[in-house]
Amino acid sequence: MLLAFDIGGTKVACARVEGGVIRERRQYPMAYEPAGFAEVIDQLTAGWAAPSRVAVCTTGYIDGGRVHSVNLDIIRFWDGFALAEMLQARFACPVDLINDGQAAGWGEYVARRARGLAPANLLFMTLSTGVGGGLVLDHRLRRGPHGLAAHVGHAGVRLMALDGVTACGCGRSGCLEMIASGTALARQAGALFGRPVSSAELFALAATELRAERIIVHAAQAVAEAIAGFHMIVDLQEVVIGGSVGLASGMLERIRAALHDMPLRAAPLLSAACQGGDAGLTGVIALDNERQEK
Repeated sequence: MLLAFDIGGTKVACARVEGGVIRERRQYPMAYEPAGFAEVIDQLTAGWAAPSRVAVCTTGYIDGGRVHSVNLDIIRFWDGFALAEMLQARFACPVDLINDGQAAGWGEYVARRARGLAPANLLFMTLSTGVGGGLVLDHRLRRGPHGLAAHVGHAGVRLMALDGVTACGCGRSGCLEMIASGTALARQAGALFGRPVSSAELFALAATELRAERIIVHAAQAVAEAIAGFHMIVDLQEVVIGGSVGLASGMLERIRAALHDMPLRAAPLLSAACQGGDAGLTGVIALDNERQEK
């Protein structure tokens, strides 16, 4: 039996997988300190048989079995946390780790491949608590020697956040994540409206409130800028948008409009994630299936 985990900035999902098929799925809120995180893992797997292997996709990048935060403002204890060692001690079986955006990118690619529609070069972008990504080039998933490949949220864009905040939790300035993540949308909306506004509320307000619409359109323009930059480097065929913000009502259309207004050569196809919020789980399960077949 395979245990598949998807660890994000706000939630942890877990699936019990047999024969490459999800038999049961559970989800709990993420904990922000090690003891609480260990308890979440125990709660998610309570009553299940011991697995033969564990596959994990997680926010952050993986290097030497440890997970490292790119944006330290999301999960502070994550920076250098020995996640593989912790899970091996808990489950007494092999553990494989991958970044969640990379796993989701592979999940979206595999779903398209199954329909005979897989492009050779695909970029997945998840707009959620943060902004992440996964890159497939020449039909191969790119992880990079340090697990950093396709961290699109920390690519610089020329636009600035509407509240003037430039410093990112990664230590750099001008990152896409400071404009287009759910956290960034809420922060900009709070500054503009003078009260807490969640990203979900912001999208609801946008139907009647021009200031809310301006924040979202500005974020879409920043995403389009990032897509254009990546496209000119690797020559993309398709860009897939996922995440709670990316899949929010009208966001894909706003990004598409922003791309249309750019002088972009051979613009890639823009599509919505077909695996929804479970693209990461789909990806780690597909990667495990491929390992088992070798």
